[in-house]
Amino acid sequence: MKGLLIVLFFPCLGFAGYVDLSANVWQNRQLYGATNTSSNLSQTYSVGWAWFMWPKTALELMGQRQRSLITENDPVSLGGSDVVVSSRNEVLTDTLSVGIKQNLASTQASIVPAITFGYAKQILQGKTRYVVNDGTTTTSYVLEEESNDQDSCFVGGSLRFKITQFFGIMSSFRSIMPKCDTQKMSDNTQLTAGISWIF
Repeated sequence: MKGLLIVLFFPCLGFAGYVDLSANVWQNRQLYGATNTSSNLSQTYSVGWAWFMWPKTALELMGQRQRSLITENDPVSLGGSDVVVSSRNEVLTDTLSVGIKQNLASTQASIVPAITFGYAKQILQGKTRYVVNDGTTTTSYVLEEESNDQDSCFVGGSLRFKITQFFGIMSSFRSIMPKCDTQKMSDNTQLTAGISWIF
C-alpha cells in the first residue's frame, strides 16, 4: 500500500522516462535590387534535448544559432566621388534555453502536438563590411558591434509526425521575448523543421 501511494503522489518515480533528441534547421534566401544580386539570407539551426520525467511532460534544453546576412550590391553615392560599392551586414544570435515541454498526445500517436515555454539567454553579435570607392581607390571597412547579452522568455509549439516507433520528423514555432516583454512576442519568431529521435 505504501508503495502504491508513492507512485500515485510521485508519478515520476513510477515512470521509467525517456529522452527526445531533436535537430532542426531552416533557411530562407531572397534576391532583390536593380541587378537582382543583393540578397537577404536567414538561417536557423537548433539542437534540443527533452527529458520526459512524466509521460507527457519534459524538461527541455535547447541550443540555437540564428544567422541573418544582408548583402547589398547596388552602388550608393555618398556625395562627391565617394560611392559605397557594396555592403554586407551579418548578425549572429545564439540562444540557450531551458523550459517545460508538454505533449498534447501520446508519444505513440501518429501526430504529436506540443507546447513549450521557459527561460532563454540570448547573445547577439553584429558585423558590417563596407566597400567604398573614392574615384581612384577601393577600400574595405569593417565595423563590429560589441556582444550583447539579454535575458528572455520564450513560448512555442511543435508537431511531431511519427515515422517509426522511435523516429519522426517535426516542425516547430518559437517566439522569443527579450526581457519577457509580451508586447514583443511577434518581433522575434522562428520556424524550423527537422528530425526527432526517442530513446
